[in-house]
Amino acid sequence: MSIRARIAAIASSALIGISQFVPSAVSAQPIRVLLVSHQLQTVIASEGGVVVRAPESGPAPLLQPEITTVLDVRPGTGGLMLAGAVPAGPSVIVDPLIDTSPLVVDGRTYRGRILVSEASDATLEVVDQLDMEQYLYGVVGAEMDPAWPEVALQAQAIASRSYAAARYALHEHPDYDVQAGEQDQAYGGVNAETQSAVDAVESTRDVILVYQYRVVKAYYSSCDGGYTADGSELSDPEPYLRAQPDPYAAESPHLSWSAAVPVSAFQRAFAEQVADVGDITSVSPGPADPSGRLATVTVTGTAGRRTIPGTLFRRLAGRHLVKSTRIASLSLDGDVIDVKGSGFGHGVGMSQWGAKDMADQGMGINAILSFYYRGTMLSRL
Repeated sequence: MSIRARIAAIASSALIGISQFVPSAVSAQPIRVLLVSHQLQTVIASEGGVVVRAPESGPAPLLQPEITTVLDVRPGTGGLMLAGAVPAGPSVIVDPLIDTSPLVVDGRTYRGRILVSEASDATLEVVDQLDMEQYLYGVVGAEMDPAWPEVALQAQAIASRSYAAARYALHEHPDYDVQAGEQDQAYGGVNAETQSAVDAVESTRDVILVYQYRVVKAYYSSCDGGYTADGSELSDPEPYLRAQPDPYAAESPHLSWSAAVPVSAFQRAFAEQVADVGDITSVSPGPADPSGRLATVTVTGTAGRRTIPGTLFRRLAGRHLVKSTRIASLSLDGDVIDVKGSGFGHGVGMSQWGAKDMADQGMGINAILSFYYRGTMLSRL
């Protein structure tokens, strides 16, 4: 039996009667992905031509699609300005004239259609609207090494689909469902697609995780450093997101790390976003939670002292420098803050390096997902 057939068997037999509680409309509706915001210009192109319409004006194009292959969009006075000369309303929809010539937005190629809107601060929001499975091609390809085991890529596809479906159901923003980037999931469009990523998505098509009839918010990160974080780390204490030891990811380069954070840059960021405590004289760790992640960090300066959440310390220091809040030691050493820790990312849910390690050991999709999302089961959209 193929892996896809095994997934289908699990999804159909393990959850008979459950799928009626899962929002099947998600699979039928396109997902809206915020590509960029607070931008003053976007350039959209297609070799086959672009069709530009105003949502409120019906099907008539605003420009001649047969001769329009490059479109410059900027905020204007009372609406958008197209090609420097054509005024439009507050938003436009851009489709490729020919399906085989997808749209290129600011140098990156995307499937689907593009929605450009003028925000309240007179900047642009650019949204890609496309099929869920095609969206996942560009997520799995961006989130996981295409050379990793097939099972790990399939686990990533199911986690990413579940996360996106859960975000879709929340309707938190009127103009988009998810953001491309660290706020939600990496999404690189067609440029990030690989054959192994597409295969992983297609072999798990429509398969999601559910917990007590609800789609799982399947958070994940690169490496949990040997201990997953509780969902409360992301202000989302779901019962399937529990802190627990993680014996996998032995090959991860992020299991242990050290960082030297420049005091000058940290002090400037601290003054701008927290308070001006003068010249920093000490940085000390506060208590840690059961997973070893710092709850607080105290910063002392010549003009005062402030205690901030560990997550804020990481953001001010730089998320790619201080890779997680699972910090073993923290001290001021001259003009740098010395930090030693383990893991990369928030640590909630699936560890991508852990999924790879489990797959390398011959474990299957169910073993991976049930370890990181306790008590969940497979179902279909």
